[in-house]
Amino acid sequence: MLRRFFLLLTCLSLGIFGFYQARWSVFADEERPDGGVFSGADSRLKQAYDWLTTKGDNYGATDAVDWDSTTNNWGTYWNRIMEAAAWEPDGTATTGDVPSGFTFYAGNGDRTIKTGTMFELQANIAYDDYRCSNNNQEGTGTCAIDSGDYEYIDEEGVWTLVSDPGGTPASVTGGVPEVTVSLLSNKVYQDNWTKLYWTDRTNEQVDNEFKYINGADRVDPGVGIESCNFNSPGNANQYCDNQDPLGVYTEDDDVSAAEFCLNLSLDDGNGVKTDWRLPTQKELMQAYINGAANNLPNVAASHWSSTEGYNSQSNAWHVFLANGGTYGYTKDSASRYARCVRRD
Repeated sequence: MLRRFFLLLTCLSLGIFGFYQARWSVFADEERPDGGVFSGADSRLKQAYDWLTTKGDNYGATDAVDWDSTTNNWGTYWNRIMEAAAWEPDGTATTGDVPSGFTFYAGNGDRTIKTGTMFELQANIAYDDYRCSNNNQEGTGTCAIDSGDYEYIDEEGVWTLVSDPGGTPASVTGGVPEVTVSLLSNKVYQDNWTKLYWTDRTNEQVDNEFKYINGADRVDPGVGIESCNFNSPGNANQYCDNQDPLGVYTEDDDVSAAEFCLNLSLDDGNGVKTDWRLPTQKELMQAYINGAANNLPNVAASHWSSTEGYNSQSNAWHVFLANGGTYGYTKDSASRYARCVRRD
């Protein structure tokens, strides 16, 4: 009986010791109340903590959905590791926002990898027909969207009318003597693929006499640099309406395409914006590819771009949004329309 008692006591002692050793191994780096750690700064746990810290706040700095470091307070090192393990993406991107074939994570509580589909339809299109081009969403008659007889548009992106405040169309006044150029309407559309906001076109044709001298810094040309700043909210400088793009600045007696967009104030659905600008040739061409001809109003016209001719500063490119044609023409000709663009 005594032998059995000692045997049980021995087994119990070994069990308690083994459990204590296991706990010490697992929680070896748990912080002590005095702020220290049990096993030193060179432990594997400390190395993991340091590595996660260098990766930034998205790796365990704040509470994840499945881990509450207030309730489960295991100390700084363990908490960061547990937060990183429980992290879940909270992005807002959808498959339609990401280019086809690229993978990503987004959506709170969803760690499933997703694949973008943004240009999937465009990549798979095998033909395009001729019927009813220039059939924007406001079209009526035989080419109306609900008529059953309209252009094939399944390869196009999604265009959203984000602002339609009505009222008197926005306008810009300039020149000596002063003249005023206005939009046909205050409607603003957004292209889901590029995220660009597009205005209606101007009610009349304008010239495009902008000037680029120093091409190294087109974001902020700066003082003394003779260049039109296409990224200056609400302030077109003198070189955005230059009567002779190749010569000394001379005030023009009209409103140029660049000047119009850079001085435009218009609500894009999120308040009045002043950072509208003249689109580039590529942006206009991409807009056509994405479906501008069947979504934007008044596209049966050629629109000036901010892209100069490849062999002459006297010329700029324009794009016919109804069919995608793009051509170069002399800047001083008031023979094309302006349509403005902005992005968030």
